[in-house]
Amino acid sequence: MLDPRSLEAFLLVVGEGGFLRAADRLGCTQSVISKRIQRLEDQLGTPLLRRGGKRSVELTRAGQLFLPQARQALEAIERAERSGRRFATGDAGPIRIGYVFSAALNGVLPRLVGALTRTCPDAELQLEPMDTPSQLEAIAQRRLDIALVRPRPSYPAGTEAFCVHSEGMLLAMATTHRLAELNQVEMEQLVEETFIVPQFHEDVGLIDGIREMARQVGTPIRSIVRARDFISAATLAAAGAGVILAPESLTRLDLDGLTFRPIARQHQQLDLMLVINEDVPDAPRRVAEGFRPPARS
Repeated sequence: MLDPRSLEAFLLVVGEGGFLRAADRLGCTQSVISKRIQRLEDQLGTPLLRRGGKRSVELTRAGQLFLPQARQALEAIERAERSGRRFATGDAGPIRIGYVFSAALNGVLPRLVGALTRTCPDAELQLEPMDTPSQLEAIAQRRLDIALVRPRPSYPAGTEAFCVHSEGMLLAMATTHRLAELNQVEMEQLVEETFIVPQFHEDVGLIDGIREMARQVGTPIRSIVRARDFISAATLAAAGAGVILAPESLTRLDLDGLTFRPIARQHQQLDLMLVINEDVPDAPRRVAEGFRPPARS
């Protein structure tokens, strides 16, 4: 493999018209320049320069043909070095972000993307909507850099998690639903309802809120139906297939036929967690850390 220092010496000798001036430019002795170019010629198997007397150096035929290639090679190496340094700081390269649907509705995801765009304008932001279990698996496998997820009892090794948003919960149902006529729904009125839960893989999350209401009422919920995501769950609810215990931000979805009502005595908060890999570069890490809530005194 060609040595960048040998390429640099060759280009300087040609550009400066001699070994001595090239050595002065590099701040080294003429013998160092000579050895580097000799090494390059040995690797290529042909002389690149004609040396002699006090004349300016001349390019051989091979040297003339190799000169533009040497320039391109050295420029490519320098670009790669600059890019590598920017990748290391996070100023460039991909930043992979997973998020649950409500993170887009409650404003956390747009604020995060905006802050990253301002701080790392040359980075490539890759956004992927994913449920919480899929995000945690992806971030554990280093396929995600940042995840916006629902709380879990634990998080993958090598990550850090903190709460970035909390919001109340409402009941979402079809506009034609009998409970839509009320200004506020009592928990006791929900025991016969079918709850649509937008999650697949884990028996935690929003369903915990449903269980807590059942505990307070003292009667188990009659039926639970699982949906892939909030869009699917909201669509099913708007069609009259059941009701949803939903974050307040879901009201911004403005889905035709879907109505929201508060639930009396239901004071639970739904948290949104930001999970970040420990090896995320400095620039995006600083942005993510800016979403950390201030420590309580």
